[in-house]
Amino acid sequence: MGRFVKNPEISQGLTIEIPKVTTALRPSGQNGQIIFNTTTSTYQVYNGAQWYNVSEASREKTITIDRFQGDGTTTVFGNGLGSSIDDSSSATFSVGVSDPTDILVFVGGVYQVPTTNYSISGSGTTATITFGSAPPANDGATSGHIITIIHGSNKLGE
Repeated sequence: MGRFVKNPEISQGLTIEIPKVTTALRPSGQNGQIIFNTTTSTYQVYNGAQWYNVSEASREKTITIDRFQGDGTTTVFGNGLGSSIDDSSSATFSVGVSDPTDILVFVGGVYQVPTTNYSISGSGTTATITFGSAPPANDGATSGHIITIIHGSNKLGE
């Protein structure tokens, strides 16, 4: 399966072929691996403990993305704390959140581990996210200051 990551097979420059396997022939799994399970007709990702469905053709789900901006000193965002990505407003969650494992969080494109790199306080759209260290400020050259929070990915396998 590793050859797909190192040397993806691209058809006419438009697609990447995801490995197709049955439930019985799934590999033991490593974090981040993706397969298409031909038994269940779903895409699955390995989350460190098990294979998790991330698609099902018959069920449509909504993913929402919030983007905040680090400044090198602020560690708490949401409920009016911190700044939106364009610095025009304060940071507020657009979708309610209460469990840190219900969201995917990236700082400068780097995945943040729930309860290790951040925690959630409160619930709903007034919740706050607290980072162990302040996301960096905008240096004008990279996007390291961008905090991306993806809501709804936990619902994709339902």
